[in-house]
Amino acid sequence: MRRWGTAVHRVVTTRGGLVLAAAVAAAGCDGGNRFSGPVDVATDRPRVEITIPRGDSTALPLRDSIFIEARFRDNTGVDSVRFFGETIRGDPSIGTDVLVQRFEVRSAVLPSVRDTTLGRFLIPTADTVKEFTNLIAQGFDKDGNLGADTIRVQLGGPGVRILDLQDNQSVQAGLSLNLSAVARDPEGVTSLTFVLDGAVTQTLVRNFTPPADSVRVDTTVAIPAGIQGSFTLTARAINNLGLSGGDGPLTLNIVTGGVTDTIAPRLSLTVQERERVELGDSLIIQVQGSDDPAGTGVATVGYTVRALSPTRGDTVMSEVTRAFAPARTGTLAQQFGVPILNVDSLSLPDTLVYEITAFMVDAAGNCGAAVDDQGTFGCRTLAGGQTGAQDRDGFSTQMVVVAGQTVFIPGTAGGGIGAAQAILDAQIDTVRRNLFLSNSARNQVEVFRLDAETFGPAIGVGSRPWGLALTRDGDSLWVANSGGTNFSVVDLGTEREVENNRLRTPDVLLFDLELRQSDAGNSFVVHPLPEPASPSFSDRPQFMAVDSFGNVVYSTVATLVGDMGTARKAFFPTGAVASEVRLFVEHGLVQPQDNFWALAHIDSIRGAVEGGVAGVRFFDHVPGFPDNVISGFFGLNEPPELGWDALVAQGSDAAIVSAARWDVGTIGFSDTTYVAGSGDGGWIAVGEGATSPVGRVLMYEAQPDEITALSGILPVSDFLTNASERVRGVGVNYDGTLVVARGDLAYFFNEKLRVEGVNEEVALPSQAQGATFHPLHANFPTLENPLGQYRPDIHLAFVGSGNRTVDIIDTQRFRRIGSVTIRDNIVGPLRAILPFASDNAGRICATSPVTDRRGNTIGNAVLMYNANDFTQPMDAAGASEDACVVVKLFGVTSAGGVVVIPVRKADVLREHPNR
Repeated sequence: MRRWGTAVHRVVTTRGGLVLAAAVAAAGCDGGNRFSGPVDVATDRPRVEITIPRGDSTALPLRDSIFIEARFRDNTGVDSVRFFGETIRGDPSIGTDVLVQRFEVRSAVLPSVRDTTLGRFLIPTADTVKEFTNLIAQGFDKDGNLGADTIRVQLGGPGVRILDLQDNQSVQAGLSLNLSAVARDPEGVTSLTFVLDGAVTQTLVRNFTPPADSVRVDTTVAIPAGIQGSFTLTARAINNLGLSGGDGPLTLNIVTGGVTDTIAPRLSLTVQERERVELGDSLIIQVQGSDDPAGTGVATVGYTVRALSPTRGDTVMSEVTRAFAPARTGTLAQQFGVPILNVDSLSLPDTLVYEITAFMVDAAGNCGAAVDDQGTFGCRTLAGGQTGAQDRDGFSTQMVVVAGQTVFIPGTAGGGIGAAQAILDAQIDTVRRNLFLSNSARNQVEVFRLDAETFGPAIGVGSRPWGLALTRDGDSLWVANSGGTNFSVVDLGTEREVENNRLRTPDVLLFDLELRQSDAGNSFVVHPLPEPASPSFSDRPQFMAVDSFGNVVYSTVATLVGDMGTARKAFFPTGAVASEVRLFVEHGLVQPQDNFWALAHIDSIRGAVEGGVAGVRFFDHVPGFPDNVISGFFGLNEPPELGWDALVAQGSDAAIVSAARWDVGTIGFSDTTYVAGSGDGGWIAVGEGATSPVGRVLMYEAQPDEITALSGILPVSDFLTNASERVRGVGVNYDGTLVVARGDLAYFFNEKLRVEGVNEEVALPSQAQGATFHPLHANFPTLENPLGQYRPDIHLAFVGSGNRTVDIIDTQRFRRIGSVTIRDNIVGPLRAILPFASDNAGRICATSPVTDRRGNTIGNAVLMYNANDFTQPMDAAGASEDACVVVKLFGVTSAGGVVVIPVRKADVLREHPNR
């Protein structure tokens, strides 16, 4: 029962709110109620009764929203309502009481109705005190009179809700009663208990080990035959801190069934309609209803589905039922997952029309059917023996069946775009058949098993993991921890970080050295760069790739506080005792200026006096040996090149540019900077996402550890069609003969950054994301690779369109030749691998070996064309069947999961003009 206090309040009411002028509380059972209950005072004020939550046993996790529903009645009409939550802290008797708002106000204006029920979700304030608080519903009539109701809820305990039962509901003796409840609490729910007290006395407890954030319990309790009366039902949960919360009590009245049952159950059907579904999806339907309170109870619940294909003209019928013994009394709610039927998997996307009818049969054989939530009809037997509704077609819904199967990232199912945005990079280990995803929100690497297409245990790493790359031997995974300045190393055999192997990177500076001449003589001024007043270089790693020598090329994060991103190379010199990190500066500009020297890859510069000669000394260390400090000296009347020569002669990697100073803004990056390597590690592309100043694409050719020079630099404006266009990803084919930059369109160029082509067929450019090549895309013919050969079977790129498709691009003509329609947009990394043997088991899938630019065999590709001729596609059931999987794609989607897309020969050739 609701415990009404006898508090008397003097209030001043206005249409905009309520001001508490004084409060003298004479507590009732619980006390603390701010408003009296729903008293009928003729036309003086509206009558208000909160119906949800039920009673003062309700609890709610801190900082969680709550749904409140109330009934409002008034003889002259209610024309506005308000919902809010507040707590009175302190002691009113001594004047220390303070009114604290715990939930924001929600208001609604009504068309002066006499009787209505209205509900709203209340948003919590930032307060985190665990306490009882009041939820208040107010109603105003057209004269400004106020009526209100209040209940107390406990903040800081688990929220509990009893499902499918109402207060004062009738249930029948001799049958089973469904009990369902949900409980949630971020602290973790440890137990949920149902307590029945009265004519039926029973306690049912379900424990949860380990505790769960959200639980649902469905069970039944037998109502003994031959008894009458009523009983109460309460559900209570306990969280991991020992705090409890509950729902109820509800009063349930036991009735005795009649001798003859001729009344069919009454029910409703709701369908969660979906525009697009995957083959492994289910269409979720909810069937809810009950038998007559004095009837024999629901013995069977089920549905019939008629799946029609408008394009093929055929139909599939199916019926699914669930039986209950003994029959069920009270409200019965059953959820079904209707599978995807009548699909041509080689003609995706495929449109289906479903007609669905739900039905319930009681123990006496009476049948009721529903096609929506508007009423119950009699049942009829269809031609195939299934159950339908009398004189009614089933609920009709149309959906498109698309390619792919989405697996939600653990702990984020249904998390949507927010969950997807936490995944920043992906890396595939084909040897152990794992896909690794960096989860920046949880400081871990998610492990997706490619064979089972499920997630395994996550791997804990450093702070905010971003970029991923395999070591050259393939036994370990590099993880760039962008929340720090270090890299984790994960052993792929044990799937654990090797804690003592974490690579910690040093700070990096550049220097401008200035000569100042005066009558008093020469002096040198050192300018460390970036200067204190200007943006600094970020040292926090972002994306990365590993070259064929095992060196790591990586970008660093451009931050909101002004730090510029950079491109760097981390390597371990032969025989060294420590790793080395070097900043790429080749893409940066210098400003010609007399009496200046620009220096890089040097530790420090200090003034010195040696042998009575005043001068400057450069300090550095031998790469890989931080304790082996070396230096070079030059006098104030000598050129700095002398000190640099001495430094280099001792093994330094210092660089110097005479008569120049660094243009720091051209060295740093102002936006996300992508890094991608070729399959053989020979080439690495760095793509800057900036638009002002215009971004750049940098190319690095794999070199021994002591060489860090970039091989090519290309301003994005040279190949992007829009000066404000951002680079949102880069990809490199197996041997570096072709690179793709993902902007609003897809741009292709070779390792020397000579533009080869552009694909402009992107449906929604601003939303497009993801680009990758066929895993065996190699030996592309270019000016630098004149002996390359076009092969239509492998010279393919796969590009996310932003229109929930992945476009298939022929990289000879740079046009879309096909597409794969998927359920959600690609919003993160897109990766491709060759199919496993099991993917094409039982099919005829002829293959041919593929070689790279050096003549090395790198794998076998499924054949799709005769005589390597794009104009001659193979037949659907020729040497390679249309069902053969050519490539498997993996992409992070807007639904918050990984979609597995088997690209089949049919997908590539479906739109071919000669098919």
